[in-house]
Amino acid sequence: MRLDRKLRLRHACIIMTTGWSFSLLAALLPTVGVSSYSKVSICLPMDVESAVSQVYVVSLLILNILAFFCVCGCYLSIYLTYRKPSSAPAHADTRVAQRMAVLIFTDFVCMVPISFFAISAAFKLPLITISDAKLLLVLFYPINSCSNPFLYAFFTHTFRRDFFLLVARFGLFKTQAQIYRTETSSCQHPTWTSPKSSRVMYSLANTLSLDGKQEF
Repeated sequence: MRLDRKLRLRHACIIMTTGWSFSLLAALLPTVGVSSYSKVSICLPMDVESAVSQVYVVSLLILNILAFFCVCGCYLSIYLTYRKPSSAPAHADTRVAQRMAVLIFTDFVCMVPISFFAISAAFKLPLITISDAKLLLVLFYPINSCSNPFLYAFFTHTFRRDFFLLVARFGLFKTQAQIYRTETSSCQHPTWTSPKSSRVMYSLANTLSLDGKQEF
């Protein structure tokens, strides 16, 4: 979004290495006795029998909550950077805002119920039974992952264009494919005149004008 502030490859590698190292360390701790993956059916570290395990689980849950607010802040920053009332049409702003709202909402639905009940269970004050917790995990935990392909790919203009162009090769949706071909062609061959062409046309007009005067 900011062309004057570029992230160098070295900095990106440092950030990615740090993130993967922390994730690997957090994932390996339950295998060495800090909490356990065998407590729930989808292999989440939910064993809080010892004080160390309790601190570990609560820390991960709080980190997830902070990460959610960080994602919300990033999406808000992207929207404010993109939004230009003087140039961008209102419907474009509305479309971007709606998509980002859906992204944040799916993250919220995915993480908040699980984090709330998990934190209460980590402090040994469970508000729901183990069976209800398993049902909650199965229903809510995959929401974000299941919705991301639709929000980032299936509902985008580029995916629809590629889809119709692909199926048109098999004789389906030829009308829609022709519409997208026309749009692509018009984008690749704009109708405006470049400054160089304008100078050439101006010089040609002056030449024709001088020739006409000489003949007269």
